[in-house]
Amino acid sequence: MPKSKKTVRKSPITAPSAPVRGTNRSPSGTSSNPSATRTLIRRFHVLIKRKAQLKKLLQNGNSSGNHIKAREDLRNIEDEIAGLGGLEVYQRMSSVGQGNDRGGGSEKVFIGWLEEIGEVQRAKDHAQKLQLLEVGALKPDNYSTCSSWVQNSPIDLHSRHPSIKEQDFLRMDEEANREKWDLVSLSLVVNFVPEPRDRGRMLSLAHTAIPLHNEFALPQR
Repeated sequence: MPKSKKTVRKSPITAPSAPVRGTNRSPSGTSSNPSATRTLIRRFHVLIKRKAQLKKLLQNGNSSGNHIKAREDLRNIEDEIAGLGGLEVYQRMSSVGQGNDRGGGSEKVFIGWLEEIGEVQRAKDHAQKLQLLEVGALKPDNYSTCSSWVQNSPIDLHSRHPSIKEQDFLRMDEEANREKWDLVSLSLVVNFVPEPRDRGRMLSLAHTAIPLHNEFALPQR
C-alpha cells in the first residue's frame, strides 16, 4: 500500500460509510475479505516497526537533514496508520481473522501441539489444570473449550474486554513470574514488537516463566 501524500487524508475505515478496500462489507462487519484482512494486518506490522525506527532515529540522530526527512516520513506513517483506523482496527481485524470461518485462531494449533506431546492427557489424568498465560489476547474465551484442563489468564497491552487484563508483558516482574506458568502463548505478538531488543526480551521472559522441563517452541514462518 503506497504512503499517503501529505495533501490527502484518508477516511478511517472505522467510519460507518467507509468500506475496506478489497472487501465486500463495511469494516464494522465481520465478513471482510480474508486476503484483505491479512494484508491489512501485515501493513500494520510494517508501519508500527517503521514508526519505532524513525522515532529512535529522531532521538539519536545528529544530522539535521536526516531529521527533516525522518520527521516527514514519521508524519506520513502516522497519517497512514490513522487512515487505516489505528490500533482499534488492527485488533478488530485480528479478531476477525480468528473466526471459525477463517480457520480459527492460533489456539487450535497450540492445543494440537499439546495433544501431540501428551500434555492434554497428563493434565486430565492428574485432574490438575495447566496454568496458561495468553499474551496479546483479543478474545477472553479462546480456550473456553479446554476449561476442564486449562486455567487461562489472558492479557493484552490494550484490553478490549473486562475479562482480559490490561498488562504490558515486557513490564511483568520476571522473578514474580519465574516458573509460575505451565504454558505461555505469544501468538503473533512477537511479530508486532518493533524493536529486536524487545522481541528478544519477550522470548527470554516467556522462557523463564515456564519450568525448565517444559517445552519451548518458536515456530518458523
